[in-house]
Amino acid sequence: MDKTKAYKCLGTEDPLPDLIRRTNKYLLDLRLAKWITQKQYEKLCINPNEVELAHLYYLPKAHKSGTPLRPIISGLKHPTIKISKFLDELLRPLFDKNGFKYNCNFWL
Repeated sequence: MDKTKAYKCLGTEDPLPDLIRRTNKYLLDLRLAKWITQKQYEKLCINPNEVELAHLYYLPKAHKSGTPLRPIISGLKHPTIKISKFLDELLRPLFDKNGFKYNCNFWL
């Protein structure tokens, strides 16, 4: 993980309250600009009691020599999970309806 700088150790720093505040403010801005409805706003707003930061853990690859570890990130209660699901529900039909081929003839 140190090689890519993709992750950092938080130590005692808790970025969750700031992430919740910024995300809810952004959702409010979208609502006030009428980009989302009141119902969507209420559905997507983050309740601080329902969320937590994603957790990083490792599973051993027992079938490989030296038993390397596979990093897993569990983000089911991440603050933006509702937004991710909303966007998936919105965009998924477009991808399912208009499937396209990859170079090797695999459907995506």
